[in-house]
Amino acid sequence: MPETLITRPKHRAFPGRPDQIAHARDFTRRVLGPCPVLDEAVLLVSELATNAIEHTATANEGSFHVTIYQGDSSLLIAVTDDGSGNVPTPGHQADTLAETGRGLDMVELIADRWANCGDGHGRTVWFELSWKQPESG
Repeated sequence: MPETLITRPKHRAFPGRPDQIAHARDFTRRVLGPCPVLDEAVLLVSELATNAIEHTATANEGSFHVTIYQGDSSLLIAVTDDGSGNVPTPGHQADTLAETGRGLDMVELIADRWANCGDGHGRTVWFELSWKQPESG
């Protein structure tokens, strides 16, 4: 049986301030509830929200948006920011002691799929996580 995503995605906008990253994590937790990949989803939302604030126009009194699509055995989460001239790419951090620069590396490692689209006027980075449904017996 093909999976269907929820008919209405859950969406919320957040002011482009560092204190809003915790609110984005809480929003994700509330929307997903008892989901098998909850911890991974919260971590990746936190990383993408941080990137939006640190590397895009969002921090200049802008905003970022989190949109969650949840199905029976997968979810897709998109974080949209106010844009940047730089295309987000994993850093493959060579300095293992560095405290920053690993956000997209984690997204690439943890997510089943991820990508981005947009430009200097707005960009969306999304990821997908899936899990196996318990076998019914």
